[in-house]
Parts: sequence; structure tokens; C-alpha cells
Amino acid sequence: MSARFTKLMQLTTAATLLAVASVAGAQGKAPSGPPVTTKGATQANAHAAKGQATAQASRTEARADKAEHSALRRARTEPAALLKGVKLTKAERKSVEEIEKRYSAQIKDMEKQENAAEKAGTPDATIVSKLDALRAQERAELRAAIPAPQQARFDRNSTAFDAKK
Repeated sequence: MSARFTKLMQLTTAATLLAVASVAGAQGKAPSGPPVTTKGATQANAHAAKGQATAQASRTEARADKAEHSALRRARTEPAALLKGVKLTKAERKSVEEIEKRYSAQIKDMEKQENAAEKAGTPDATIVSKLDALRAQERAELRAAIPAPQQARFDRNSTAFDAKK
């Protein structure tokens, strides 16, 4: 019985060593150095290169769209932010509302033109600069329409609005 036991122990030990060796061999050696990445690199085949170019174009277009939406949002919200806390008489309020209405219509027209151009496949790359110029004109007219004592408050609001950018 002891010979049988010894033989059984030898077989068990051999099986254990074989299992450990096969697991260690399957894991292989870890590569040395930093991992190899291909993020952003053009692949070797034409299909992958086309995919990379399409992805880059999509990212560029998304950035431009975000800038346009941000400029439109700022153009719409700027007058209210600039006039916050500014005290106006009825006549001054009426002239301010006329200015806001006029520029609001111009901003809507500009947005419609841009949307039509995008659908036609010819987007206007200068839309953001046009909106900024329109906002500057509106700001100057609004400041001129309010009384001098209230212009200091308007200027503080203007500085705070520009800082939020």
C-alpha cells in the first residue's frame, strides 16, 4: 500500500507541475516598454485611412457647429444680461426694446441663412465673426440709449458677461 501511495503522490505532483507550467506558458512574457497605440494615426490600408479622414472631418464640423450655437446663444441672451439691474424710464425702456427687437430679427435672419447654406452644402465659415460684430453694434446702441448714471451698471454687466465666455 505504501508503494501505491508513493506512485499516486508522484503522479499528482507531476500533474500539478504540468498544469502550472502550461498556465505560465499560456500567459507569455509581458511586452517591455509603453503600450503601442495607434490612436489618431492613419492605418496602412485605404479603407482605414478613409475612416480616419471621415472621423477628423466630423470632429472639425462638430467644433464649428458648437462655436456657431454658442455665438447664437450669446447673441440672444446678451441684452438681458447687460441690462440686468439697470433702471430705465418708460421712454428709455421703449427705445431699448426697439433696439432689441431690431437686432433679434437680424440674428434670426442670419440663423436662417446659415441653416439654408448648411442644407445646401455651403456653410458660411464667417458666421461667428458676423454674429460678434452684430453683438458689438447692439451693445453700443444699448449703451447709448440708457442714461449716463446707469451706464456704469451696464459696463459692469458687460464685463461680467464677457468673463463668462
